[in-house]
Amino acid sequence: MKKPNTVVYIALVIVVVGLVFQFMEMGVFGENPIPDITQYNQLFFWTGILVWSIGYMQQEAVKKKDSENDL
Repeated sequence: MKKPNTVVYIALVIVVVGLVFQFMEMGVFGENPIPDITQYNQLFFWTGILVWSIGYMQQEAVKKKDSENDL
């Protein structure tokens, strides 16, 4: 199995940042020290999901192309 491409890793980081910002806004870690930034947690999260889906589609296209070349 091939390892995921770089876009998938970047998307994972963006999603994790969005989740951490969500938890900070909820007050899980105590008082929110950066409320001006954490208000955009949904933007970070959904952008990460979008980037992941693009990377996944690219990865699947490469797999399909490789399997067609093997035939």
